Amino acid sequence: MTDRIVVFPLYLIILLGLAGCDGYGDAAKKAGISVAGGGEQARTSLLERDLEFANTVAQSGLAEAYRLYLAEDAVQLPDGDWPLQGRNTIYQQIRNATQDSDFSLSWKPAAAEVSVSGDLGYTWGTYWLETVDETGELLVLEGNYLNVWRKSADDVWEVVVDISNQITTDYVATAIIDTGDQDAAPSPE
Repeated sequence: MTDRIVVFPLYLIILLGLAGCDGYGDAAKKAGISVAGGGEQARTSLLERDLEFANTVAQSGLAEAYRLYLAEDAVQLPDGDWPLQGRNTIYQQIRNATQDSDFSLSWKPAAAEVSVSGDLGYTWGTYWLETVDETGELLVLEGNYLNVWRKSADDVWEVVVDISNQITTDYVATAIIDTGDQDAAPSPE
């Protein structure tokens, strides 16, 4: 129960910080606020950092990549498990879980947003985990992820919250595009 109490305020802080995010900086521009930290250049920089993180996994291994890209006070909210707190705890958990297993993890970011101040942002996308099941067959698990990033004192993007959400194999996801037409949304049956 203590873990939930500690993590909840972190969610609140992140949500309040991201409430200031303006994807295109238009609202800030209209208000006469400088968007030097936000905007397209900041989003591109953050997307590049996320891709660099993914490439480091392929080059150096999952545990080492997480050790290099997580903030010291990072929180991980893994699929179906309790939160992990702290870079060293997350690193040890990943290292222990992967040292004797045969799998690979890759991901591709779909989008990024950065706060107007340019020091907080998030990326989200799709991940793929390839492993061998108990019968020796290749098993590919797919899911979504969200990483919340913060600029360090050295002006480097670090992951402060890592969230994953596995897509179950018996569920077919359908996207609903917001057209502004309330009648366009499917009705529950």
